Amino acid sequence: MNQGTEMIVRQYDVENFGVFCYLVGDEDTKERLFIDPADDADRLLSGTKSRRLTKINYIVNTRSHVDHIMGNKEMVKKTGAKIVIHEEDAPFLTRTPSDLLEMFRVASSPPADLQVKDGDMIQVRNVGLKVIHTPGHSPGGMALYMEGMVFTGDTIVFPGHNYGPTPSSTIQYEKRHNSFVRG
Repeated sequence: MNQGTEMIVRQYDVENFGVFCYLVGDEDTKERLFIDPADDADRLLSGTKSRRLTKINYIVNTRSHVDHIMGNKEMVKKTGAKIVIHEEDAPFLTRTPSDLLEMFRVASSPPADLQVKDGDMIQVRNVGLKVIHTPGHSPGGMALYMEGMVFTGDTIVFPGHNYGPTPSSTIQYEKRHNSFVRG
């Protein structure tokens, strides 16, 4: 991020599914991206209007699981944003089983416009997110790092789900209290 750039980070709880979606943007240029727009595109987009943000550049999926991608089709339709996903999850983006689509009452996601890998940068003007490949929960699971923040999808810190008593955590807390995190 360039010195003096004002950054926007907003967390949305897509309540029906317990999924967190994040709006990340550059206040100066009014450009932004959404991370894991699970559902309710109208509500997510209405929050951007109050910030007078003018363009959604990307929809970034931290993995190809239906609960993280089910808002892709509607968000692309309303914004024209490009879908970004890790190259190892890209093939699964359009292969969500029909029973899951029916259960969640959603349409299949469009294919990825951009595929990224570990170490790549996703840039919205002066705001950059570094891709960290975190396979395990899915082959191409990824976290997105920027100074002072990590958007972690189905892991920790700024998670992709509402897992507990607080909507975010810290690496220090997780190292001390989470038996699944190795220090």
